[in-house]
Amino acid sequence: GGRGCTAYDVVVNSGFFRTLQADPLYLEFFLTVAMEGLSEKYGVELELTGWRVLRNRKFLGSISAQNIRARPRPHIQELPG
Repeated sequence: GGRGCTAYDVVVNSGFFRTLQADPLYLEFFLTVAMEGLSEKYGVELELTGWRVLRNRKFLGSISAQNIRARPRPHIQELPG
């Protein structure tokens, strides 16, 4: 529309993304859940329609290396009684 906007990149495993592309309904569900998560995490209101998956590009601008943080597993504790 010629106006400025904020864009969020969502990094998705390529194998999982191929699965999403095979089913448009599954893709739309995934993107809706992802946008709701971003909205809740950053406290912003996102428009859930009008999104685009880039066709001939994997990303815009430059992309940095991504690391997956491993969360510590919960310790199982036996309670008396």
